[in-house]
Amino acid sequence: MNSKSLINPNYDLNPYKKIGEKYENDSLTYLEQYYTKYFLIDSNENTTEDFYIYQAPNKLSSFYFLSLCVIGLSPTHPLLQSSQKVKSIKFNEKISQSMNKKKQIPLEIKREICVITTESGKKYSIKAGVVGWVIDFNMRLDREYDLLQEKPFTEGYIAIIKPKQDDPKKALNHCIDEKEYKDVRTLD
Repeated sequence: MNSKSLINPNYDLNPYKKIGEKYENDSLTYLEQYYTKYFLIDSNENTTEDFYIYQAPNKLSSFYFLSLCVIGLSPTHPLLQSSQKVKSIKFNEKISQSMNKKKQIPLEIKREICVITTESGKKYSIKAGVVGWVIDFNMRLDREYDLLQEKPFTEGYIAIIKPKQDDPKKALNHCIDEKEYKDVRTLD
């Protein structure tokens, strides 16, 4: 093998062209391919303040899986259904301060991770949705509120949580899958 072929190798990319086109046409294709979608339904029957939990399994070895959960607003959440403007997003300071500590206490399912306030004064409380540890808050939302409504399923996510329970089925057994969510909320 000569040095020219190492610097500029000839790869046949034609088999991947259709995959690339699919990603260009629909940015959610990646999520649909690698993440399992779960939803936590709002316990108040009069509202639809639901949110999604996209579970991404990361295989660390042949025996051990680490799953991460991405938390965000569901398609039926009032902030995505109306023209309300976000005024502020306040992440839970106690959680923020404990994120990098070794002895972080796991969050409970109903633990508030942030509060979203609209310009009209309406407040929406976002819960953890899973027992575990917040490993990342989407700090872009501090200065780019529009991401929450314009790109809620990609760049507008709220937090990433590492579940305490490594088995995704056990960690998210209180959630419903996408098909059941669509049935409950009568979506197509």
